Amino acid sequence: MPEGHTLHRLASQVQRLFVGRSWRVSSPQGRFDAGAARLHGRVPERAEAWGKQLFVHLGADIWQVHLGLYGAFSFRGDESFAGAASLGAPRTVGTQHTPEYDDTGWILPEPPRATARARIHVPHGWADLRGPSRCAVLNPMQYEAVIARLGPDPLRQPEGSLDEALLGQFQDNLRRRRISIAAALMDQAVIAGVGNIYRAESLFTEGLSPDTPSQELSGSQVSSLWATITGQLRDGVSEGTIRTLRADDPHLGLRGADVRSAVRRHWVYKHQGTPCLKCGETIRMRELQGRRLYWCPGCQTH
Repeated sequence: MPEGHTLHRLASQVQRLFVGRSWRVSSPQGRFDAGAARLHGRVPERAEAWGKQLFVHLGADIWQVHLGLYGAFSFRGDESFAGAASLGAPRTVGTQHTPEYDDTGWILPEPPRATARARIHVPHGWADLRGPSRCAVLNPMQYEAVIARLGPDPLRQPEGSLDEALLGQFQDNLRRRRISIAAALMDQAVIAGVGNIYRAESLFTEGLSPDTPSQELSGSQVSSLWATITGQLRDGVSEGTIRTLRADDPHLGLRGADVRSAVRRHWVYKHQGTPCLKCGETIRMRELQGRRLYWCPGCQTH
């Protein structure tokens, strides 16, 4: 499932390529016909991400997209329509072609695939949404209700700073739960935007056992965990991928010889059964609430 950094990259790209321009909206698949009709011919005002949710505002209408496990946007257009070709779950993107335009100066898009839930089209390009778990047009009350159910999003802090109010909300949410910290981090009502990879890698970085009760973390542990998650998510936004293991990390020592080339990106995620690059213990994996949990029993003892 795309994690929070992908949604913030998506919101930024939609903001840059579509906001402030009249767009054409359709639903090739047909499942979003009514919503597309409400959005068609209007000018989107702003795009934002909150955790794993994308919201595009058009007056009193807000387009909500949750990519879920399989959703993705693909983008195509002319040279002025530059950006990532696909954002979301991995997709095969078609080859570039010579753009053609209609009599009004709008680029002529390729025929949509039948699986496209929505197509958004502006003069210089278009984007297709396929496979989302949620695609709907909300009114302001519905939008506020969705936001109220979400925990704080570390990426909604000003760049380069930590928001004490959001940190306090995160700490309060953890203290109210009677579940493990590993389960809590996957609860979007506790913290928005963290998925399976960021969960595993942030807990490893902090040396926290995944079984530690969330309400038992000290204030300093919560603050440090929040800062680590924030940094990892910000790196994901800037780099376009999740990389928590760096070839120059001082903790690698001799065990890091195989990652000096920067091929390996994660400490524990999907490395079960191999020696930890930090302590040498065997990395483990088990199921937790239907998702795979990865951790190092030698490093994660707190």
